[in-house]
Amino acid sequence: MKVLVYFTPNKNTDNFEGVRLRKSIKGALEIADVHYTTYIGDEYDVAHFISPRDESKINEVVANNVPVVISALYCESDPTASWLDYKASKDGKREIILSLKNVKILNKATLVLVPSEGAKELLINSGVTSDIEIISPGVNLSRFDFTRIDEKEIFFRYYSEEKNRKLVVVLGDYNYMEGISSIIKMASKRKKELFYYFGPSINGCSFKIKRMIKKSPSNIKFKTIPNDDIYRSALINASIFIYPGYKTIGYVSALEAMASKCQLVIRSQPLFKNLIMDGVNGYVVNYSETLTSIACDCLDGKITNMAEIAHKDVREHSLEKVSEKLKWFYQQAINTK
Repeated sequence: MKVLVYFTPNKNTDNFEGVRLRKSIKGALEIADVHYTTYIGDEYDVAHFISPRDESKINEVVANNVPVVISALYCESDPTASWLDYKASKDGKREIILSLKNVKILNKATLVLVPSEGAKELLINSGVTSDIEIISPGVNLSRFDFTRIDEKEIFFRYYSEEKNRKLVVVLGDYNYMEGISSIIKMASKRKKELFYYFGPSINGCSFKIKRMIKKSPSNIKFKTIPNDDIYRSALINASIFIYPGYKTIGYVSALEAMASKCQLVIRSQPLFKNLIMDGVNGYVVNYSETLTSIACDCLDGKITNMAEIAHKDVREHSLEKVSEKLKWFYQQAINTK
């Protein structure tokens, strides 16, 4: 068996979730002793895609009668690999939607992989008729080595930061005011802590958001998400990981935060209810104001730190546990053809 693992990101976000999912897929295949290629011109038995932006390549593979596997809803924090859109309902709440175009793309697949039962239900209810299976994206736990001083040092060296402050890592979006404003308010009241807000391509944000960032306190830094080693080093050093936005969190990013022994404080995730559970392995809230209040209590030691529990839970998502299952799904896709 030989697998095409295909994903081509935009230059501005080439370090984000899609690339990291591709790396996890390749790592799982290596563990399972399965050959793979990233070049679409090669010969292969099955092709694995990540992004709807690769529709033309998917069409090419389908035309060649090669089975197609698509990973959907793993990378929703990454604009180059996300599948979902959002719209305001009549009561003012935001609804998750899967566009008709993306439904059509997924229906070209021999098999669609999703990370959770909630994700599977959304696809079915949206009109996806391809076979759908649930599998974790997997996380390479060996890359989160807390005994290696050099790994921890990367973040401080790259950003020229001192080590004597608690670090808060925030994963957000530069296109929406909501998460940014709440974190700035929190940082303005917590001058002893250091905040790093990461998101895809800060350069594309609106003038209003740029002005807000410019006026923010000096203890919060807004950055385009850096390469894998730097971002992972930030997570390893962080006391808290915060996801303040209303959008669905990237499953890949959630697993990485769990693997980093971060205290997780995130907005409610209807698609991934059983991954991070409020009061079990993290804190899950409905509103930004509640989120920052809980995060402050975590920093002050007023509520239970659940980072170790989350780290224990993430072991069930190791690449070793994922690899054979992924190999089996590929074989089923090949047999279906």
